[in-house]
Amino acid sequence: MSMAISWHYNRPVLAKNITQQLTSGLFNRLAYLGQRRIGKTMFLLKDLTPSLVKANCLPVYISMWSNKNAPQKEIINKLQRSLEQLGKKNALQSLLSAEVTKLKALGVTAEFGKLDPVVATDDELTIIGNLIRQLVTAAKNKRVILLIDEVQHLITAKEFSPLQYMLRTIFDELNETIGVLYTGSSRRGIEAMFNNKDMPFYNSANQVAFPHLRDDYVRHIHSMLKQHFNLSYDINEMIEYFNSINQSAFWFDRLAQYLALNQVGLKEACRSINEMMALESQYDSTVDALTKLQQGVLVRIADNQSRYDEDAIALYRKLGVKKPSRSQIQSAYKSLESKRLITKVSNTIFFEESGIARFIKEKYDL
Repeated sequence: MSMAISWHYNRPVLAKNITQQLTSGLFNRLAYLGQRRIGKTMFLLKDLTPSLVKANCLPVYISMWSNKNAPQKEIINKLQRSLEQLGKKNALQSLLSAEVTKLKALGVTAEFGKLDPVVATDDELTIIGNLIRQLVTAAKNKRVILLIDEVQHLITAKEFSPLQYMLRTIFDELNETIGVLYTGSSRRGIEAMFNNKDMPFYNSANQVAFPHLRDDYVRHIHSMLKQHFNLSYDINEMIEYFNSINQSAFWFDRLAQYLALNQVGLKEACRSINEMMALESQYDSTVDALTKLQQGVLVRIADNQSRYDEDAIALYRKLGVKKPSRSQIQSAYKSLESKRLITKVSNTIFFEESGIARFIKEKYDL
């Protein structure tokens, strides 16, 4: 039986760097911040975990979105399974493969749906603490690394507060005997968790921006389309489109699938993906809720251009805004932050929604 061809773009250098960080003794807890759908989870499962295993670590992947109403149950489940499989040949690979399969089956549905949060019982909190201690002991000379994905979910409901406090307590107790890597798809959420002194996880992890995929990833997809479907497209146009959707691996993978299935021109495929993005993200309602000045400022930020120069003023005029003052432009920027459309981390401005600036450009033919 032939194996399915993997289209995954490996990132061995990044995996090696993070592995070194988690095993150096200098960092016990790291929080990697990144927007949605830039390939974080697949990187954790397909690149980082094998690297950690080679470094004599025991990685345990736990997604807070796997049981959004009761994440404590998912934590218990993953810790129990890891303990049960400890020492068994190929057991870890089987667990990780199951996670990849589940992730692909869930698709986008994991991100949405009504939340009906359930508070963790005292017994559940005690069980989690005991399981983590047991796992560290049973791992012997292996360093346990917990990979906690979509960690920002824990601040979406007050019912999750006891779980947060318990996790902070057990991690502080075990200190350097355990490593923890948090990842999240909301920079605002991650910042709220780790930078707010009133939150349980305050100042408990070093925060790092998760690196986006770059041109080499696009070249990889371009090569795969040529090799397996005999489809050839302008690589520069593909790179340009990838950048226009803020390097979203999720949507660019959808583009590759659309091209392979329909074998149409690149521009037609891009239009279809744009429509899918707009439909799912409801860009119309989001953009309509913004003032014209806010829309213009958003476009300038996306283009990495000044918000105050003559070209910016010309753009605002095209949108119907008379020459705004500097304070009005600053106010528009702050509004975009408060609406959680952009986030500034270490002097870099990130978008929480891929493609919204492109949607504005197309709407007004900018």
